[in-house]
Amino acid sequence: MAHGASLTFTRGIPGCLRERSFRLLLTGQAISIIGDAIAMIAIPFAILGMGGSVGEVGLVLAARAIPNAIFLLVGGVWADRLPRRLVMLASDLVRGVIMFATFLVLISDVGSIWVLVALMAVYGVGEAFFRPALSGVIPQTVSPARLQEAYGLLATTPALGIAVGGAIGGVLVALISPAGAIAFDAVSFGASALCLAFMKTTGEPTPWKNRNFRRDLGAGWQAFSSRRWLVVVVIGEVLYALLVMPSIYAVGPAIADEELNGASSWAVIVAGFGVGFLIGGLTAMKLRPQRPLVLGYILCIPFALFFVAMAVVPPLIVLALTAVMAGAVISISGTLLETTITREVSQDLRSRVGSFRTLGSVAMLPVGMLLVGPITGAISNAGAEILAAIAVLVNAAIVLGARSVRGLYAKYPEAEAPPPADDRLDALPPVETVI
Repeated sequence: MAHGASLTFTRGIPGCLRERSFRLLLTGQAISIIGDAIAMIAIPFAILGMGGSVGEVGLVLAARAIPNAIFLLVGGVWADRLPRRLVMLASDLVRGVIMFATFLVLISDVGSIWVLVALMAVYGVGEAFFRPALSGVIPQTVSPARLQEAYGLLATTPALGIAVGGAIGGVLVALISPAGAIAFDAVSFGASALCLAFMKTTGEPTPWKNRNFRRDLGAGWQAFSSRRWLVVVVIGEVLYALLVMPSIYAVGPAIADEELNGASSWAVIVAGFGVGFLIGGLTAMKLRPQRPLVLGYILCIPFALFFVAMAVVPPLIVLALTAVMAGAVISISGTLLETTITREVSQDLRSRVGSFRTLGSVAMLPVGMLLVGPITGAISNAGAEILAAIAVLVNAAIVLGARSVRGLYAKYPEAEAPPPADDRLDALPPVETVI
């Protein structure tokens, strides 16, 4: 059944949740994503409330993305050298402090756009170390046979984060202030760090002493560039960074502010994405497609409809439903992609390959955020959303048109016995039916 398509239905507790370290990772990520969702609503409205423009929203978000791009490869090398759990823990603590400082700046009304730019720049450095470490640590918390199930569950955490965080963020921004909402994000980083502190991982990287940074970086590049299918995926993701993500994070709140009911309407749309992520993540846990990347990128095509809807601004319920659809297809596609990368790359190279994989999109994101002001000024907010829809379709065409992508078949490990029980939850036997 290695190359066949099948669905595995699990009754009761999913197998990956029987492993304590993965439960802690999942819990910490869910809490942190709730905080991130709150902040992503609060920051744009904080800037708009200060009299800022869409271009200045893009500037602040770009300030976070630029250091992320600069330090991402450094973070990838060190995440393959040091215990990834500790790298993530340090990153959470740094970013928590930065968000608390942002709260203080906003609540005291002594800052400016440039103060926010500086704070987000430091935040971006911390994020550059977290993301490669996370991409490498997941297989260290769960057994190989449960890997796609684990990625599927992790893909549902944005659902909780966006649905719950979006709702909380909208309420906090509307009833309290953007600053109060950002304080919640600072607390979420502390909770995530606490989960990481109690988590244990297997297969720690080779100690960093006597290792050459340039040689390690070169090995990561070789592992990345030799996989043509992955290079094609990254080329497509650059379009997302330039045109798609700015249309969501900068143009979306502006449309909600001008043509809907502001933060509360945007929170409903964001919550729709969250519901979609939940549906998609639970679905992805059960999929065993023969060619996962082909299926994943075919499913991405309807994502374009969300941007068309944002351009024409139909009733809020329609926008929310298109957001549900968009979240579902993104979640399924992302789970299939991340599982494929993990299975195709050896453990000692995962963080470096992950950093090269995300470098293209991370490097182009600040460019996209800086361009969003001129783009909306030239073709309007609606025009920017249509441009994003076109980028989604072009991205799918690029990836699906690549022979290396179409020729990549899944390698599913055979079911294996669960690891030794580490608490009462692990002692419960799984019950599965395979169709």
